[in-house]
Amino acid sequence: MYKLFLAFVLMVLSVFIYLWQQNTSIRFAYKVSNLQAEYDKINSENDFLRLKINSILALEKMDKIATEKNLSRPDEKSIVYIDYDPLAQK
Repeated sequence: MYKLFLAFVLMVLSVFIYLWQQNTSIRFAYKVSNLQAEYDKINSENDFLRLKINSILALEKMDKIATEKNLSRPDEKSIVYIDYDPLAQK
């Protein structure tokens, strides 16, 4: 009788340990998924900011070269503005 009770307790304990391990595994997978999504969002924002910095630096460089070559600014009617937001496409 004692061995049967001990076997039952071990079986129940094994089931609880298995369920705890599965629950922990699912929680960690959920956290990893959330962190991956956050990483992708931050990486996308970082790419956008790098693009913005590069475009600003390129405009400053073009302005410097234009000043050195004594080029004049165009009138307002001939300027075309293009707004690009890579985050809006996703």
